[in-house]
Amino acid sequence: MGRSAWLFLGVVGLAVRLAAAPQFVSETELVDRVIELIDRRLALMPEVAAVKFRHQQPIADPVREGVVLAQSVADALAMNLEGEAARGFFSVQIRLARAVQEHGFERWRTRAESPPPARDLVTVLRPQLDAIGREMLPAVYLASPALTQLPAATLRPRLAPLLRQPGVTDALLAELAAALSALRITAAPTWATLQRVGVLRVGTTGDYAPFSEERGGELRGLDIALAQALAQAWGVRVVFVRTSWPTLMADLGRRRFDLAASGISVTPERQRVADFSTAYLFDGKTPIARRAEAERFPSLEKIDRPGVRVIVNPGGTNERFAREHLTRATLVLHPDNRTIFEEIVAGRADVMITDGIEVQLQTRRHPALAATMAEPFTRAGKAILLAPGSELTARVNAWLEPQINRGEITAQLEQALAGKR
Repeated sequence: MGRSAWLFLGVVGLAVRLAAAPQFVSETELVDRVIELIDRRLALMPEVAAVKFRHQQPIADPVREGVVLAQSVADALAMNLEGEAARGFFSVQIRLARAVQEHGFERWRTRAESPPPARDLVTVLRPQLDAIGREMLPAVYLASPALTQLPAATLRPRLAPLLRQPGVTDALLAELAAALSALRITAAPTWATLQRVGVLRVGTTGDYAPFSEERGGELRGLDIALAQALAQAWGVRVVFVRTSWPTLMADLGRRRFDLAASGISVTPERQRVADFSTAYLFDGKTPIARRAEAERFPSLEKIDRPGVRVIVNPGGTNERFAREHLTRATLVLHPDNRTIFEEIVAGRADVMITDGIEVQLQTRRHPALAATMAEPFTRAGKAILLAPGSELTARVNAWLEPQINRGEITAQLEQALAGKR
């Protein structure tokens, strides 16, 4: 892993640290992390100014500033961050640093004050500034999807703590807010990007056991374990980004994550706009109902009747299947896939048509439920979702296919069904 990633992930209290149990990353904390780094950089400026004042050096150092700016923009481009936006972001940081230093110079000149003690500029302060700089871009990259969704006017109050740094003005913070809001990721992640950032961002829903399930703030399931193992094999850390079935493909297009793993079915519609790994499991749509009434629904014809309440979670292949094949039954939309089966147990719905693996799990968890058919209506693969044309697809397959061939995925699925993952 790159040094910047270790520095970034080592910050105490940050949610993206690898914990005993995986959790969703907090986008609020990712944004605050960028602001914290800017604040840390500005906090060193009074010492920098004190050194320059004592040695009668000018505040501005165009040569060094030019080198730092050019290198920062080059590094941003290598991470697929928009170049002009990165230039604007680092330029306003230079102006903020100058403002803090100018404030000190003015105070020491007009009030005849002596500057405070300061550490050596070359051996102490600049290395610290360089270290913050190395942390900055990975932090910006991870926060970019959240930053670009925040209008500058909304982001501006989040920057208010920076006003405690002497010399920082509202006008400069307005410029900084605009610059942060423009820091977009411009392309799908490459292997080089991944290695530079040192983090694999995995989109997952957290509502689809046994693949991805959030319980008590912790994530578990087959796909969570697969994502952790993949990141470990690639020598990077993994962070889990919350997505949903209605927003999955849009979130992929917004580059909120590098790949998605959540028991995602391969469909022609998704294949037209995205890449998939080799399918690691195959499954099909299967009806589930209360065990006492399972015999009422032995076929699609028996399910699609007036008065039968078919419950679906919106946005995914379950809803699409129901809308394509049911014309007489009543569709009941339930937004939370984690509690949808309790609706059938409680008698507020009659049937759900979902993937057979989920039916296996839910009949174990709810003895009152049972599959109504031995064979599924359909057959589709489960795979890892990636951006179209992603160069990571081949690397995912190179890691995944040997495990499929050895039967390891099937064994891990059994563990997930048993609640051991």
